[in-house]
Amino acid sequence: MVRKWLWILALFVLANSAALAQTFVDPVPYCRAVSSIDKPDARYTGPKLPAWMAEKLNLKPDEGKMMEWRCADGQVMACLYGANIPCDSKAFTSRKPTQAVVDYCKQNPDSQFVPMYVTGHATSLSWACHGPRPTVIRSEEVDAQGYVKAYWKAVSP
Repeated sequence: MVRKWLWILALFVLANSAALAQTFVDPVPYCRAVSSIDKPDARYTGPKLPAWMAEKLNLKPDEGKMMEWRCADGQVMACLYGANIPCDSKAFTSRKPTQAVVDYCKQNPDSQFVPMYVTGHATSLSWACHGPRPTVIRSEEVDAQGYVKAYWKAVSP
């Protein structure tokens, strides 16, 4: 009986090893194959910023460090780094203020906003101080993978 299970396991591994071993040089077929992934894994062997993507994002092909891409539901999603745009971080969505936000509001009661050097750049929330109490004043929408939607756009050749 054990031999039978080992045989079935071996057949399963052989049947699936071809799919696991497949590599991709273009993000489009790669994303179709993996569906959703936060960062390209070893199956993607192409450049960080393919020429077609650089053109779509108005970047030069050697400016790959200015952006990130990932796969979401089979689509290629791209994010351009900029002031306060953390492409490499999922959104912090807790509506409970951090101690740094609490302290800021105690020191700056009735502040119209809490700066990002206090909240952190990966938050999806904007805070203000009502008296000494932190209050959420805006919340950015987050996608199924946990990234702020406004920072990411679908790209294709």
